[in-house]
Amino acid sequence: MSITEVCARKLKMLRETHNYTQDYVANELDISQNAYSLIEKAITKITLDRVERLAQFYKVNPSLLINDENIILSGKNEVSNPSNFPPTLSTFEKRMYEQTITRMEVEIDRLYSLLTQLTSKLKDPVLDRRTD
Repeated sequence: MSITEVCARKLKMLRETHNYTQDYVANELDISQNAYSLIEKAITKITLDRVERLAQFYKVNPSLLINDENIILSGKNEVSNPSNFPPTLSTFEKRMYEQTITRMEVEIDRLYSLLTQLTSKLKDPVLDRRTD
C-alpha cells in the first residue's frame, strides 16, 4: 500500500471518528470539499504541508498519518476527542448538552443505587422469614 493510500485511509477514519464532514475538514485546509474527497480516495497525492496541518488539526503526530501501522485507539475504540460534539454546534449548545449528560449520569447512578437496594432486599434472609 502506498503512502498516499495509507494516509487516505487514516484521514477518512479520523474524520469519521470525529464526526466531521469532508466539507468541514476541507475548510480547515482552505481547499474545496471535492479536492479533499480526492485526497481521501487516494486519487490526489497529499502534500507534506497538508499532512502537517491535518496532524495539528487532529492533534496527532504527522508520522501517524503516513506510516503503515494502525492508529492506536482509546479504550472505547475512538480516537481521543475532547468533546465528541460535531464542530457545527455552538459553545452554548455544547454546554447545554454537557449539562444534560451530567444530569442523566447522576440519574443513572441514583437508579442503579435503587436497583441495587431493591435486589439486595429480595435476597435478604430476614425479609424471607417475615413472609413465611
